[in-house]
Amino acid sequence: MIQNKAAGPSSSGQSGSLDDLLLRETYHRCSNDLQLVISLLSLQSRRAVNSETRDALADAMARVAILARARTELTQRRPPSLEGALQEVCTVLLSQAEPRSILISMQIEYEVHGLPPEHIATLALVVNELATNAVKHAFEEGKAGHIRIAVRRYDQHHAAITVDDDGIPFPVPRGEKSAGIGLSLVKRLVASANGVFIQHAAESKCFEIRVPVNGTLDQTRRATALRS
Repeated sequence: MIQNKAAGPSSSGQSGSLDDLLLRETYHRCSNDLQLVISLLSLQSRRAVNSETRDALADAMARVAILARARTELTQRRPPSLEGALQEVCTVLLSQAEPRSILISMQIEYEVHGLPPEHIATLALVVNELATNAVKHAFEEGKAGHIRIAVRRYDQHHAAITVDDDGIPFPVPRGEKSAGIGLSLVKRLVASANGVFIQHAAESKCFEIRVPVNGTLDQTRRATALRS
């Protein structure tokens, strides 16, 4: 009887290690599959004659690349970290923003624990979509700017992620179709993570994503201005 009880924790520990190993292997294979998708999209882009088609394929490649980077981050960090995934997003954004003198900064007011890995990857894609839109459209040619990404506590059971900039106002959509694939995609992605997407005013440059958290929200204060 005593031997059986003593063997229990060891067996449980081995099971946990095996589960972790299988999860890492699954993420690794997903990342490889995503890289293959990027290669196929790149091939199609080079063959495309229409510039609009090439732009659409380039946007698709960028989105898949963010998912791949987020998945890679999830395999390397235990437990999975929203902050780490957003850091990967900011690194990618920097290559687009820095040549135009646009500063990317990230402020973490609360460490978020308990988000499922698939929701972390989804939220990374959402933040990338909003911030990329700001890089492309919020600043007039030749003018510097600042894009801020922040993670804070909304209430005891929800975290809030905000994406804001000091550029020109966001254009007012004239109906659902004119809102564009970007904003429509963002709303669908946030909903898939059981979250709520908020644009505080019609022309507001501040977007907020509120998501439920099963774990804890630990207060911290880390602000990073990203530069190469």
